[in-house]
Amino acid sequence: IQVPSYLGIFSNRPIDDIAAPDVQRRQQIGLASFPLPQRMGPDIANTVASDPFRSSFVRLRTEHGLYREQTSALTFLTPTLFRTGIPLPAEVTTGTYTIDIKLFANGAFITKTETAFEIVKVGFEQFVANSARYHGLLYGLATAMMAIMTGWLASIIFRRD
Repeated sequence: IQVPSYLGIFSNRPIDDIAAPDVQRRQQIGLASFPLPQRMGPDIANTVASDPFRSSFVRLRTEHGLYREQTSALTFLTPTLFRTGIPLPAEVTTGTYTIDIKLFANGAFITKTETAFEIVKVGFEQFVANSARYHGLLYGLATAMMAIMTGWLASIIFRRD
């Protein structure tokens, strides 16, 4: 079962003002309408909004900033151009993230487009991650040596003569 590691729903007004509940379910807009499948025996089924597992899962993800629904986060600069910021928490995983852009007018779904962005590690963090992944033995030895040197240095600094 796969669920999004990050789910951000951004709009220029409340979701209920944009579309009716049946349109929200069909177009999967809003945290309550987004499908979160779960395994039920040999089958996979979508959870309903009142399911306690779903409610707890969404609540925990929301508390960690991994799921969010912001109703005033999108600003139309012109009738055909908009801007929004996507706040990402520190614990977001690296990889490619898909963005679904859906346009509604007078409560009706008009069109949808898809784009993506990629999160990568850079600088020292990338060096450490690559060292751990591709040069495990050297990374382990370097980490052990740093721990030994830190302990030795602490024993010298805090020695009671």
